[in-house]
Amino acid sequence: MYQIANLEEKYFRVFQGAYNDFRLKARMDYKFEIDPLLYEDFIDSFSKGLISCIILLEDSIPTGFLAYTTVQSDVIELFVIHCLGTEDINEKRRCLFEKFMEQTKNQRKHAVVSYAMLGVQESFRKEVAEFNFNFIDTGVVVFDIKNKQLIKELSQFNFMELPIGYKLTPYRDIYFEELAEVIHNSFKDSSDVNFDVRFSSIEGCRDITQKITTSIYGRFLPQASKILLYENKLVGFCLANITGDGIANLPLIGILEEHRGQKLSKSLIKSSVLDVVKLHQGGIIELNELNASLDLSLQSAVKMYESAGFVQAYRYSQAYLPRG
Repeated sequence: MYQIANLEEKYFRVFQGAYNDFRLKARMDYKFEIDPLLYEDFIDSFSKGLISCIILLEDSIPTGFLAYTTVQSDVIELFVIHCLGTEDINEKRRCLFEKFMEQTKNQRKHAVVSYAMLGVQESFRKEVAEFNFNFIDTGVVVFDIKNKQLIKELSQFNFMELPIGYKLTPYRDIYFEELAEVIHNSFKDSSDVNFDVRFSSIEGCRDITQKITTSIYGRFLPQASKILLYENKLVGFCLANITGDGIANLPLIGILEEHRGQKLSKSLIKSSVLDVVKLHQGGIIELNELNASLDLSLQSAVKMYESAGFVQAYRYSQAYLPRG
């Protein structure tokens, strides 16, 4: 009933309608924090091989598409599956997904597939599960930067009352290597490894650290990114950046296992949040929201964010398919 094809130059003009329909709905329906690429930039990235795209055709007209990237050799990141309208929506998605699975068969022998099923894509979970995908229930929690009472309570927190030997300091480049190592040791056994295998190696964590601290993943905020030291050795961290229009994010927070259980994570996260708020109040950055994502099955993480004043805004399924 539906024809599936790879995007080619001959479709560029007629594909624009389906792509721009997605752009209009990206924030509301798909929970994207920033606007997707303009159509011209999307085509440019596609032409350079940075993005792969499969399209669904009805009467030779593109009415849906699936976009993904294989830029990283060890992960295939599926960005979005979008179709015009709602008629036969899951059947159309299934057709696109089947082509994607067929097309990436060889790559999947050595790469995991990661698919953040944001917004309306959550309704496709049953169909994705039939392709042997697993899921992590992920929550997005938000700190209300306009809540004066919440900020007042936060500012009264005593960051000096740390156990003997510990201290907090802003991130500096001299901590880069130590930070990459602590990120690795904090996340190598976490659920995050299932969809980002970089956490499983020091080299991968150096790549993550480099991309965060050099603003590849959003404008890095070194002033609000906190390093936890124990006897001058890095043992914990909470990083902060700005990922979109007025949206600040805490992309990573972690503490070495032997230093957990002392409520140090609460000090880390509250210190970072307070400095993000101060940057906003001082006019250095303009913010509408401060958020973070977490695995909802980790109750300790849920309680940590709640204790810092965060509340859950929405949840989504992080789908992943292990390599091989």
